[in-house]
Amino acid sequence: MSTASPYALYISRLSPNSQRSIASQLNSVGKLMNWPEKERAERLHQVDYQQALHIRSVLTHAGWSARSINRAIIAIRGIVKVAVLTDRAEQQQSAHLETITQVKHGQHQGNPLTVKQVEKLFHLLRDDMSPIGIRNQLVFALLLGTGLRRSELAALELADYNRQAQTLFVRSGKGNKSRTLFLPPWTQEYFVSWSRLRGKDTGYLLCSVYANGSVKTMDSMNVSTIYRLIKQKLALIGVKNASPHDLRRTFITQLLEQNVDLNTVRQMAGHSDISTTTIYDKRDHQFMQKAASNLSYRSKP
Repeated sequence: MSTASPYALYISRLSPNSQRSIASQLNSVGKLMNWPEKERAERLHQVDYQQALHIRSVLTHAGWSARSINRAIIAIRGIVKVAVLTDRAEQQQSAHLETITQVKHGQHQGNPLTVKQVEKLFHLLRDDMSPIGIRNQLVFALLLGTGLRRSELAALELADYNRQAQTLFVRSGKGNKSRTLFLPPWTQEYFVSWSRLRGKDTGYLLCSVYANGSVKTMDSMNVSTIYRLIKQKLALIGVKNASPHDLRRTFITQLLEQNVDLNTVRQMAGHSDISTTTIYDKRDHQFMQKAASNLSYRSKP
Protein backbone atom coordinates (compact mmCIF):
# COMPACT_ATOMS: atom_id res chain seq x y z
CA MET A 1 0.00 0.00 0.00
CA SER A 2 1.44 3.35 -1.01
CA THR A 3 1.89 5.85 1.81
CA ALA A 4 0.44 8.45 -0.57
CA SER A 5 -2.89 6.61 -0.95
CA PRO A 6 -6.03 8.48 0.16
CA TYR A 7 -6.56 5.79 2.79
CA ALA A 8 -3.09 6.27 4.29
CA LEU A 9 -3.39 10.06 4.21
CA TYR A 10 -6.78 9.94 5.95
CA ILE A 11 -5.60 7.54 8.63
CA SER A 12 -2.49 9.62 9.30
CA ARG A 13 -4.65 12.58 10.37
CA LEU A 14 -6.26 10.61 13.21
CA SER A 15 -5.01 10.11 16.75
CA PRO A 16 -2.94 6.93 17.33
CA ASN A 17 -5.85 5.23 19.08
CA SER A 18 -8.31 6.17 16.35
CA GLN A 19 -5.86 5.01 13.70
CA ARG A 20 -5.90 1.51 15.12
CA SER A 21 -9.65 1.28 15.63
CA ILE A 22 -10.65 2.84 12.29
CA ALA A 23 -8.12 0.73 10.39
CA SER A 24 -9.44 -2.41 12.07
CA GLN A 25 -13.04 -1.44 11.35
CA LEU A 26 -12.38 -0.67 7.68
CA ASN A 27 -10.50 -3.93 7.34
CA SER A 28 -13.60 -5.70 8.66
CA VAL A 29 -15.68 -3.85 6.06
CA GLY A 30 -13.33 -5.13 3.36
CA LYS A 31 -13.68 -8.70 4.62
CA LEU A 32 -17.47 -8.52 4.62
CA MET A 33 -17.39 -7.12 1.09
CA ASN A 34 -15.07 -9.97 0.02
CA TRP A 35 -12.44 -7.54 -1.21
CA PRO A 36 -8.96 -9.07 -1.64
CA GLU A 37 -6.78 -7.97 1.28
CA LYS A 38 -4.21 -6.24 -0.93
CA GLU A 39 -6.92 -4.20 -2.69
CA ARG A 40 -8.91 -2.99 0.34
CA ALA A 41 -7.11 0.33 0.82
CA GLU A 42 -7.43 1.16 -2.86
CA ARG A 43 -11.09 0.19 -3.09
CA LEU A 44 -12.15 2.44 -0.22
CA HIS A 45 -11.61 5.70 -2.11
CA GLN A 46 -13.44 4.24 -5.12
CA VAL A 47 -16.69 3.76 -3.18
CA ASP A 48 -19.55 5.65 -4.84
CA TYR A 49 -23.12 6.33 -3.72
CA GLN A 50 -24.53 2.95 -4.80
CA GLN A 51 -21.63 1.00 -3.26
CA ALA A 52 -21.90 2.93 0.00
CA LEU A 53 -25.57 2.01 0.31
CA HIS A 54 -24.67 -1.62 -0.38
CA ILE A 55 -21.96 -1.52 2.30
CA ARG A 56 -24.43 -0.05 4.79
CA SER A 57 -26.90 -2.84 4.00
CA VAL A 58 -24.24 -5.55 4.39
CA LEU A 59 -23.12 -4.14 7.76
CA THR A 60 -26.72 -3.97 8.95
CA HIS A 61 -27.36 -7.61 8.08
CA ALA A 62 -24.06 -8.55 9.73
CA GLY A 63 -25.44 -7.20 13.00
CA TRP A 64 -23.30 -4.08 13.29
CA SER A 65 -24.64 -1.40 15.61
CA ALA A 66 -25.94 1.86 14.16
CA ARG A 67 -22.99 3.70 15.72
CA SER A 68 -20.43 1.36 14.10
CA ILE A 69 -22.13 1.57 10.70
CA ASN A 70 -22.23 5.37 10.80
CA ARG A 71 -18.59 5.47 11.89
CA ALA A 72 -17.55 3.29 8.94
CA ILE A 73 -19.48 5.39 6.41
CA ILE A 74 -18.02 8.61 7.86
CA ALA A 75 -14.52 7.16 7.48
CA ILE A 76 -15.22 6.18 3.86
CA ARG A 77 -16.52 9.70 3.17
CA GLY A 78 -13.33 11.11 4.63
CA ILE A 79 -11.15 8.88 2.46
CA VAL A 80 -13.08 9.89 -0.65
CA LYS A 81 -12.66 13.58 0.29
CA VAL A 82 -8.91 13.06 0.50
CA ALA A 83 -9.05 11.32 -2.88
CA VAL A 84 -10.78 14.39 -4.34
CA LEU A 85 -8.11 16.70 -2.92
CA THR A 86 -5.36 14.52 -4.41
CA ASP A 87 -7.10 14.22 -7.80
CA ARG A 88 -7.89 10.54 -7.30
CA ALA A 89 -11.67 11.00 -7.34
CA GLU A 90 -14.30 13.39 -8.68
CA GLN A 91 -16.01 16.00 -6.49
CA GLN A 92 -19.41 14.63 -7.54
CA GLN A 93 -18.56 11.26 -5.96
CA SER A 94 -17.89 12.92 -2.62
CA ALA A 95 -21.01 15.10 -2.89
CA HIS A 96 -23.21 12.06 -3.48
CA LEU A 97 -21.81 10.28 -0.41
CA GLU A 98 -22.68 13.31 1.73
CA THR A 99 -26.37 12.81 0.95
CA ILE A 100 -26.46 9.40 2.65
CA THR A 101 -28.26 9.74 5.96
CA GLN A 102 -27.01 8.14 9.13
CA VAL A 103 -28.57 4.98 10.54
CA LYS A 104 -30.78 5.99 13.45
CA HIS A 105 -30.03 4.77 16.95
CA GLY A 106 -32.74 3.00 18.90
CA GLN A 107 -33.92 4.67 22.06
CA HIS A 108 -32.45 1.94 24.25
CA GLN A 109 -29.61 0.76 22.07
CA GLY A 110 -27.04 -1.30 23.89
CA ASN A 111 -27.28 -3.46 26.96
CA PRO A 112 -25.37 -2.46 30.10
CA LEU A 113 -24.59 -5.36 32.41
CA THR A 114 -26.35 -5.75 35.72
CA VAL A 115 -24.38 -6.00 38.97
CA LYS A 116 -25.14 -9.73 39.11
CA GLN A 117 -23.87 -10.21 35.55
CA VAL A 118 -20.63 -8.41 36.41
CA GLU A 119 -20.19 -10.66 39.46
CA LYS A 120 -20.83 -13.72 37.31
CA LEU A 121 -18.34 -12.47 34.73
CA PHE A 122 -15.48 -12.08 37.22
CA HIS A 123 -16.31 -15.43 38.81
CA LEU A 124 -15.83 -16.96 35.35
CA LEU A 125 -12.63 -15.03 34.69
CA ARG A 126 -11.06 -16.11 38.00
CA ASP A 127 -11.44 -19.76 36.97
CA ASP A 128 -8.49 -19.18 34.60
CA MET A 129 -5.33 -18.32 36.57
CA SER A 130 -2.94 -18.84 33.67
CA PRO A 131 -0.83 -15.83 32.58
CA ILE A 132 -3.31 -15.11 29.79
CA GLY A 133 -6.23 -15.49 32.19
CA ILE A 134 -4.70 -13.09 34.74
CA ARG A 135 -4.09 -10.51 32.02
CA ASN A 136 -7.67 -10.90 30.80
CA GLN A 137 -8.99 -10.28 34.32
CA LEU A 138 -7.26 -6.88 34.28
CA VAL A 139 -8.68 -6.17 30.81
CA PHE A 140 -12.24 -6.46 32.13
CA ALA A 141 -11.39 -4.69 35.41
CA LEU A 142 -10.13 -1.66 33.49
CA LEU A 143 -12.98 -1.59 30.97
CA LEU A 144 -15.61 -1.76 33.71
CA GLY A 145 -13.66 0.33 36.22
CA THR A 146 -12.68 3.22 33.96
CA GLY A 147 -14.89 3.08 30.85
CA LEU A 148 -11.89 2.93 28.55
CA ARG A 149 -12.45 2.43 24.84
CA ARG A 150 -10.82 -0.68 23.38
CA SER A 151 -8.33 1.36 21.36
CA GLU A 152 -7.38 3.38 24.45
CA LEU A 153 -6.92 0.20 26.47
CA ALA A 154 -4.65 -1.36 23.84
CA ALA A 155 -2.50 1.78 23.67
CA LEU A 156 -1.79 2.03 27.42
CA GLU A 157 1.87 1.71 28.40
CA LEU A 158 3.30 0.74 31.76
CA ALA A 159 4.51 4.33 32.20
CA ASP A 160 0.89 5.50 32.02
CA TYR A 161 0.11 3.75 35.30
CA ASN A 162 0.82 5.76 38.45
CA ARG A 163 0.76 3.23 41.27
CA GLN A 164 1.09 5.81 44.03
CA ALA A 165 -1.72 8.04 42.77
CA GLN A 166 -3.77 5.07 41.51
CA THR A 167 -4.32 6.68 38.12
CA LEU A 168 -3.98 5.90 34.44
CA PHE A 169 -3.03 8.53 31.87
CA VAL A 170 -4.68 8.24 28.45
CA ARG A 171 -2.27 10.02 26.13
CA SER A 172 -4.29 10.17 22.93
CA GLY A 173 -7.95 9.36 23.37
CA LYS A 174 -10.76 10.05 20.94
CA GLY A 175 -10.21 13.37 19.22
CA ASN A 176 -6.53 13.14 20.15
CA LYS A 177 -7.38 14.35 23.68
CA SER A 178 -5.61 13.17 26.81
CA ARG A 179 -7.19 12.58 30.23
CA THR A 180 -6.40 11.12 33.64
CA LEU A 181 -8.44 8.21 34.96
CA PHE A 182 -8.82 7.47 38.67
CA LEU A 183 -8.89 3.76 39.46
CA PRO A 184 -11.50 2.20 41.76
CA PRO A 185 -9.88 0.39 44.72
CA TRP A 186 -11.25 -3.00 43.63
CA THR A 187 -9.16 -2.93 40.44
CA GLN A 188 -5.90 -3.02 42.43
CA GLU A 189 -5.95 -6.77 43.08
CA TYR A 190 -5.96 -7.36 39.33
CA PHE A 191 -3.08 -4.91 38.84
CA VAL A 192 -1.03 -6.68 41.50
CA SER A 193 -1.57 -10.15 40.01
CA TRP A 194 -0.74 -9.00 36.49
CA SER A 195 2.28 -6.92 37.58
CA ARG A 196 3.92 -9.97 39.15
CA LEU A 197 3.77 -11.76 35.80
CA ARG A 198 4.43 -8.83 33.52
CA GLY A 199 7.42 -7.39 35.35
CA LYS A 200 8.76 -3.85 35.17
CA ASP A 201 10.06 -3.82 31.60
CA THR A 202 9.02 -0.83 29.51
CA GLY A 203 6.31 -1.37 26.95
CA TYR A 204 2.59 -1.87 26.84
CA LEU A 205 0.62 -2.35 30.04
CA LEU A 206 -1.59 -5.05 28.54
CA CYS A 207 0.73 -6.87 26.20
CA SER A 208 0.79 -10.09 24.25
CA VAL A 209 1.16 -13.35 26.16
CA TYR A 210 2.18 -16.52 24.36
CA ALA A 211 0.62 -19.91 25.07
CA ASN A 212 3.74 -20.95 26.99
CA GLY A 213 3.23 -17.98 29.37
CA SER A 214 6.01 -15.75 28.04
CA VAL A 215 5.17 -12.04 28.10
CA LYS A 216 6.07 -9.74 25.20
CA THR A 217 5.90 -6.24 26.67
CA MET A 218 6.64 -4.50 23.36
CA ASP A 219 3.67 -6.16 21.63
CA SER A 220 0.31 -4.59 22.40
CA MET A 221 -2.94 -6.52 22.56
CA ASN A 222 -4.74 -6.10 19.26
CA VAL A 223 -8.13 -4.34 19.41
CA SER A 224 -9.58 -7.25 17.44
CA THR A 225 -8.27 -9.66 20.07
CA ILE A 226 -9.92 -7.58 22.80
CA TYR A 227 -13.15 -7.57 20.79
CA ARG A 228 -13.19 -11.36 20.46
CA LEU A 229 -12.29 -11.82 24.12
CA ILE A 230 -15.19 -9.66 25.30
CA LYS A 231 -17.72 -11.29 22.96
CA GLN A 232 -16.58 -14.76 24.05
CA LYS A 233 -16.70 -14.15 27.80
CA LEU A 234 -20.03 -12.32 27.73
CA ALA A 235 -21.55 -15.13 25.69
CA LEU A 236 -20.35 -17.65 28.30
CA ILE A 237 -22.32 -15.87 31.04
CA GLY A 238 -25.43 -15.79 28.89
CA VAL A 239 -25.31 -12.22 27.58
CA LYS A 240 -26.58 -12.63 24.03
CA ASN A 241 -25.82 -10.25 21.14
CA ALA A 242 -23.48 -8.30 23.40
CA SER A 243 -21.30 -5.52 22.11
CA PRO A 244 -17.87 -4.77 23.65
CA HIS A 245 -19.13 -1.20 23.98
CA ASP A 246 -21.70 -2.53 26.47
CA LEU A 247 -18.91 -2.52 29.08
CA ARG A 248 -18.49 1.23 28.55
CA ARG A 249 -22.27 1.61 28.78
CA THR A 250 -22.18 -0.34 32.04
CA PHE A 251 -19.50 1.97 33.48
CA ILE A 252 -21.43 5.14 32.61
CA THR A 253 -24.82 3.79 33.70
CA GLN A 254 -23.42 2.56 37.02
CA LEU A 255 -21.99 6.01 37.77
CA LEU A 256 -25.32 7.65 36.97
CA GLU A 257 -27.22 5.18 39.15
CA GLN A 258 -24.86 6.09 41.99
CA ASN A 259 -25.99 9.71 41.54
CA VAL A 260 -22.72 10.99 40.09
CA ASP A 261 -23.58 14.23 38.28
CA LEU A 262 -23.76 14.12 34.49
CA ASN A 263 -20.86 16.50 33.86
CA THR A 264 -18.50 14.47 36.08
CA VAL A 265 -19.54 11.32 34.23
CA ARG A 266 -18.88 13.12 30.95
CA GLN A 267 -15.31 13.92 32.02
CA MET A 268 -14.67 10.41 33.33
CA ALA A 269 -15.90 8.92 30.05
CA GLY A 270 -13.82 11.30 27.95
CA HIS A 271 -16.78 12.87 26.14
CA SER A 272 -16.34 16.36 24.75
CA ASP A 273 -20.11 16.95 24.57
CA ILE A 274 -22.47 16.14 27.42
CA SER A 275 -25.18 15.19 24.90
CA THR A 276 -23.03 12.17 23.99
CA THR A 277 -23.02 11.05 27.62
CA THR A 278 -26.81 11.13 27.78
CA ILE A 279 -26.98 8.58 24.94
CA TYR A 280 -25.33 6.06 27.26
CA ASP A 281 -27.79 6.68 30.08
CA LYS A 282 -29.57 3.33 30.39
CA ARG A 283 -31.28 3.83 33.72
CA ASP A 284 -34.65 2.13 33.59
CA HIS A 285 -38.18 3.11 34.62
CA GLN A 286 -37.62 1.72 38.11
CA PHE A 287 -34.90 4.29 38.69
CA MET A 288 -37.15 7.09 37.44
CA GLN A 289 -39.99 5.83 39.64
CA LYS A 290 -37.70 5.97 42.67
CA ALA A 291 -36.59 9.50 41.75
CA ALA A 292 -40.23 10.60 41.44
CA SER A 293 -41.13 9.10 44.80
CA ASN A 294 -38.35 11.14 46.44
CA LEU A 295 -39.45 14.39 44.84
CA SER A 296 -41.05 16.67 47.42
CA TYR A 297 -41.82 20.36 47.86
CA ARG A 298 -42.41 20.22 51.59
CA SER A 299 -40.11 22.35 53.66
CA LYS A 300 -37.77 20.54 56.05
CA PRO A 301 -38.72 20.65 59.73
